[in-house]
Amino acid sequence: MTDTTATGEPPQRLYGLTVAADFVLHQDRPAPPGERVHLTVIDGEPIAENRQTPAGQVLLDFGEEPDRWYTAVRREDSSVLLRVHGVCDFVISPDLSDVTLHLVHGTDPGMRAIMTTGTLLALQLYLRGSAVLHASAVERDGTAVAFLGHSGMGKSTLAALMCASGARVVSDDVVPVATGEEPRVPLGATELRLRPGAEAVTADLAAGSFRTRLSADDRTVVGLPSPATEAVPLGAVVIPRPNRDGRMELELLDRKTAAFALMSFPRLMGWRDPVVLGQVLTHLSWLARSVPVMVAHVPWGPPFREDIAPTIWAAVHRHALAYRG
Repeated sequence: MTDTTATGEPPQRLYGLTVAADFVLHQDRPAPPGERVHLTVIDGEPIAENRQTPAGQVLLDFGEEPDRWYTAVRREDSSVLLRVHGVCDFVISPDLSDVTLHLVHGTDPGMRAIMTTGTLLALQLYLRGSAVLHASAVERDGTAVAFLGHSGMGKSTLAALMCASGARVVSDDVVPVATGEEPRVPLGATELRLRPGAEAVTADLAAGSFRTRLSADDRTVVGLPSPATEAVPLGAVVIPRPNRDGRMELELLDRKTAAFALMSFPRLMGWRDPVVLGQVLTHLSWLARSVPVMVAHVPWGPPFREDIAPTIWAAVHRHALAYRG
């Protein structure tokens, strides 16, 4: 148990886990004093680049040379090694509570926080049995909407547009969903990472309501207010489909199609572990029965039309009420 890390900042409460790291995570979600730490990440010695598959039982493997992304293996001592090819290795203790991060020589140190709050914590959530979406989520009036999709589909941009119309950020890039009587989203990342060009949406944010910085991977990162709660009920999942023909329409998917759609956008791809694969099938089938899943045909910018956020919120609340009924 620790109230501060080596950086002097308190452990962060992210995705339902309390995380301590000896480098800055660039989050603004401090855990309550005395909170039990679930995960400690320390900065280990730099390593030489190695794009080989580590020894052990392959849990996860995605990409092929020259564009190999990540591999996770369970080793003989039951520890897990997560290799983000060309960037870093994470060595994870058998009980998942202790992690040593080894950056590849020459990698920007800023990648430590990006990889930890994204890829590492996503892996942790999967291995701890959580449902995980590759999404960005925002909240308004006590209801969350998660924008689901692969990188570059407009998740964070739509989340920022919703925040410009009064929503608060719940999480970005990694969205776990707690199963139970109703789906709930534990609060996660407090920043939205926007691609070049998409940061134009910050022009619609109220002055003084956000902070910005440039990330190690050249994204404009926008820090925004969050709900004052541990988790938010999930009202809907929305899959962005940007267009240039002016179409603004929310298309509700039937539950079978919704289940397949949810399974099409995993936060970590290339799973081979049968336990995780079984969990994914169970969790996402349940989620498709529990909340509306919609495709949002959105006229893309910049500039962005003023009716995008109101149209999405209206559809979310209308269909969410129907599912609850």
